[in-house]
Amino acid sequence: MQNYAITTDMAADMPEGFFESRGVDVVPMPFSIGSTDCYTEGIPGYKEFYERMRDGETATTSQVSSYDAIKVFESHLEKGEDVLHISFSSGMSGGHSALTSSACELERRFPGRRVRVLDSLSGCGGQGLMVRDALAMRDKGMSLDETADALAASAMCYNHFFIVEDLGTLYRGGRLSRLEATVGTLLGIKPLLELNHSGKIMPLLKVMGKKKAIAALAEYAAKYYRPAVDKLILVEHGDDEAGAATLADKIRALIPDAQIETCYVNYLVGAHAGPGALAVFFKGAERPRFINLPFGKENA
Repeated sequence: MQNYAITTDMAADMPEGFFESRGVDVVPMPFSIGSTDCYTEGIPGYKEFYERMRDGETATTSQVSSYDAIKVFESHLEKGEDVLHISFSSGMSGGHSALTSSACELERRFPGRRVRVLDSLSGCGGQGLMVRDALAMRDKGMSLDETADALAASAMCYNHFFIVEDLGTLYRGGRLSRLEATVGTLLGIKPLLELNHSGKIMPLLKVMGKKKAIAALAEYAAKYYRPAVDKLILVEHGDDEAGAATLADKIRALIPDAQIETCYVNYLVGAHAGPGALAVFFKGAERPRFINLPFGKENA
């Protein structure tokens, strides 16, 4: 097995215990809920976090701390290990750029050692699945660069489809305009969202009501699912276990051989997606290419 560490950040999701059990260091990312600075005062449980958002408290986030990342990277470099860091999408955070600069400085400080920061162009389960695949490639004996190059070449095969309960959370997070959020809410539109080829959130399809939106999530999962590529589908939720179960059942009805696991949407993404968000993540066919259309009755 090749001697390099694989690390990621808090925007990545996998079922509970996965990263710890595989020795993957997860670099923290600052966030807060209401008056609580979770970076310094302690992280609440997911149920408490989402319930506080339901009660009207605002959650805010910041990009990954270069200081925290450097500490993690140094812990491996000092042991003679190179580092492959799989970062949150550059389309949603400036962290990748900042850590790339930090990696260059560390390589100067540790001659002969490597720190490669890979832009996942993903988040949540997509980013987590990329970490899982990196671990498998390393276990097969692939070098750091072979692994990073293979992941970069297949980045557009990590699919992200999701819906949110409240479009206002996407507006407050800068993901939708005020007009789009207001019109969409008034019309009862539940946009099916995706991560595009730039790693940015884009509306993919507009449907009326949550029931139809959940059905659309399952249909798009079936459309882009490729069992020969990967049978695992991650169903994630923002404290909506019933909705996640319904979504999983609809996926199973369309894809009987799919291996489905569920988990919460992480704090960093959940702060913008909000309570009630539902999502599917898997590696399959290449992500769709669609133009971002404005909300309106003609697109509903």
